[in-house]
Amino acid sequence: MEETTKRKNPKRKKLVIIVAAVVLAAIIAEFIRSNYVIDVENIVYQNSSIPDSFDGTVIVQVSDYHNHGGKYDGRLTEKIKEQNPDYIFITGDIADSILTDTDKANAFLEKISEIAPCYLVWGNHDNELEQRDKDSMTKCCEENGITVLDSETVYLQRGEDKILLAGTSDYLYSNKADEMMKNYPAQEQFTIWLHHYPEDFQDIVDMSSQAGCKADLIFTGHAHGGLFRFPFPNGLYAPGQGLFPEYTSGEYTYNGSEMIVSRGVGNSGYTRRFADSFHLVAVELKK
Repeated sequence: MEETTKRKNPKRKKLVIIVAAVVLAAIIAEFIRSNYVIDVENIVYQNSSIPDSFDGTVIVQVSDYHNHGGKYDGRLTEKIKEQNPDYIFITGDIADSILTDTDKANAFLEKISEIAPCYLVWGNHDNELEQRDKDSMTKCCEENGITVLDSETVYLQRGEDKILLAGTSDYLYSNKADEMMKNYPAQEQFTIWLHHYPEDFQDIVDMSSQAGCKADLIFTGHAHGGLFRFPFPNGLYAPGQGLFPEYTSGEYTYNGSEMIVSRGVGNSGYTRRFADSFHLVAVELKK
């Protein structure tokens, strides 16, 4: 009996080694995929308040680029072009305050500005840059026709129709945001809001509703998909939300408004992703 057991042990050990090797290879493959592949999520957003002239408008959201640079830019800009966007909304962290390279950030901004009209809000990494780096990016936006919404509102116009576009480039409760709300339009109209931080979702809806012009559609980023989405369906950790965050990717609704969260198209500092690939969002507005 003992001899039979001893003969089986080498086979069991070999099987364990093979299984462990397969699992390890799968983990490595997914780790590489998550930090290489750019997933495109196509969303159809329907709202009867969308003006007729904007029916069918395509918006591409770019978030959390973190001055990625290199050959990646070609793949990313090609993905953006393929969506044939009418507008590009950039929801913060184009640069990275840890591994800063504003030349790469500016080069990317120049490329996408040639695809469609761009509207940008800053994120926490952009706001934490040295002033000279922030000034460099601001100048790049000015020279390339990119509208920076530093807690401001503008109108998008097609024909006789208009959409209100609000953009907050700082945390929601700041002096700049307070100033914007003092002049926030009170008349009800279809409104899109750009903001970096998804954890402010309900506050944006409540604040804009109280002012008389509720944000119907909100674009945010910042959460990086929660970084590790397996075995955590909504991610393990997101800045501003902590462990097991609520808002990390896709569509969320509250009180008649919708928020779309991009997982971002870059990595912050030394962080990397798992089961959480780069995320480009393309939204079609339908009346």
